[in-house]
Amino acid sequence: MTTVRDIVFGELIPGKAGEAAGQVAAAAERLAGAGVVADQPQAPAAALARAVLTKVAELLDIEVSDVFVGAWKTRSALLTAARETHATPGLRREVTIRSFTMPWEYEAEVDVVVDGSVVTTLTAAVTLQLTVTALAAVVEAGRLVALTAGDTTARGELRVRCSSPEAEHIVAEREQAVDLRRELRLGGGGVALVDGADDVPAQRPAPSGASATPEPPAAG
Repeated sequence: MTTVRDIVFGELIPGKAGEAAGQVAAAAERLAGAGVVADQPQAPAAALARAVLTKVAELLDIEVSDVFVGAWKTRSALLTAARETHATPGLRREVTIRSFTMPWEYEAEVDVVVDGSVVTTLTAAVTLQLTVTALAAVVEAGRLVALTAGDTTARGELRVRCSSPEAEHIVAEREQAVDLRRELRLGGGGVALVDGADDVPAQRPAPSGASATPEPPAAG
């Protein structure tokens, strides 16, 4: 399933812990080049930046389907149909939405740790812009049970902020198509949109905090 991480960075390559795709490495280079992290006696700025961006990539393992369902549960034509069909057993609603755009934001603070001490704390701020056109859906018993049409584009942007010096830098931005019919896995009764319809969590809870520790620099 597509995650927020996939949209912002692309697919991570398999390998040992801390190894990431070229998008993460490129974002780390931009972060180090902007001077957001400074060289330390034990680790250069590039290593610190890679540790930060690798940790951020781990935190963004949030499925895009959770983002959509969370938004639809808050306010949407689908929610209206879900409430109507939940209140009236046997009622079926076909919902068509010409076009809509939904924003999604996420922030996490990442401590940069060197030799057990926090040398700085950075804030990673992610913004998604999800645009759906020609959506056609079926709602029954308070649940989204089918998507018969709809094209989706997701644009992700990652900004990193620091307080000393006070600055914000865009270090990654990507755009890709998302196949909602594949992502939502509507088999087995669909996805509940209202309480009382065997509701499911709309989104994973955000982590309370995180730290990034660079790997020791290579000898030689």
